[in-house]
Amino acid sequence: MKWYTVIAGLLLLALIYMYVQALIYKTRYYSLPTGTGLRFLHMTDIHIGLLHISARRIQKTIQNAKPDYILISGDLLETPRDLKKLVRWFDALHLQMPVFCTLGNHDHSCMKHNPSFRREFISAMEKLNIRVLTNEVVRLKGKKEQTADGVDNIVMLAGLDDIKTGVPVDNRLFHGLRDQSCCILALSHNPDIVLHIPEGSVDLLITGHFHGGQMWMPFKLEYLLLRKDKVSRMGHIKGFSVIRNNRIYISRGLGTVLFPFRFFSVPEVTIFDI
Repeated sequence: MKWYTVIAGLLLLALIYMYVQALIYKTRYYSLPTGTGLRFLHMTDIHIGLLHISARRIQKTIQNAKPDYILISGDLLETPRDLKKLVRWFDALHLQMPVFCTLGNHDHSCMKHNPSFRREFISAMEKLNIRVLTNEVVRLKGKKEQTADGVDNIVMLAGLDDIKTGVPVDNRLFHGLRDQSCCILALSHNPDIVLHIPEGSVDLLITGHFHGGQMWMPFKLEYLLLRKDKVSRMGHIKGFSVIRNNRIYISRGLGTVLFPFRFFSVPEVTIFDI
């Protein structure tokens, strides 16, 4: 057998493996000991144009998890023409619970190049009962009157715009939230937002953007060569970290960019019991 035939075969197997990795996903479960009784399901980096995970499969995950709220932290689409496909995907989920969403850099890029698209996108989300948060706080009532510490069982959800392409957050947004709640959640696309909000201002910041390293490279070369994000260069790429006394979770996301492949980075849906 010729050496180049072996190499071509190995290349083909590698491409098949990477394509299959983009088709599967893992549901991860985590608990925070705040005692509100609320369950949040998080998705991010859907990138509907190159997404090969069907709404039917996600719907089954949602049905099994039975979340009280769904959170989506941006990068839903690549171009305005993806909106119809995105709407069909969300329609097929048959969501019965409140959904909150923030925008990512790819979403903002669509709106920057086509200013009228923002109104079209927001309108489509409203028809789907998805609320887009732009530096806003939503008050969510827990399932019990009070926590074990006697604190009012309230979760404050802060939806923060993308730090690189969105509206800068005014940190006065966080003033007084501790006095009004037993838990402060924040939702944003780019983990670098953690370097701009006040220290110790949130109990959990839920983000995405990095895809967990969509195409794994040794020595974290993807982040050194292809990304300029500060948090990734600090070594925080996926999962939990504590940065400036704020606990942060960086999701691997669902979709792909540029190519419909993943390598040692399985997509995820994340469940948080708060």
